[in-house]
Amino acid sequence: MDGSVYRLGVCLHKLDDPSVILGVSDRWILTPEDPWELVGYVHNVVFTCAAVPEDDGTLKLYWGAADTVMCAGTGNIDELVDLCLTDSRPPM
Repeated sequence: MDGSVYRLGVCLHKLDDPSVILGVSDRWILTPEDPWELVGYVHNVVFTCAAVPEDDGTLKLYWGAADTVMCAGTGNIDELVDLCLTDSRPPM
């Protein structure tokens, strides 16, 4: 696996039927950039571990980095939804 780059994207599913995809962002929301994401057990890797929506519209995001450490950050749910709807990759 070492040698590949693992990134995190975002996808929007229909709430009452998750088999329906409403949009998939054509841009990554998280990519290995920091030293602890670039160098570790497996280099150039970020992978999601949890996403917790908050009442104020933020998303707490937890991710693993280079199979060595855990990281945490926040995002804005409305911005992520907008990214899926306005910068969506073409359907397959």
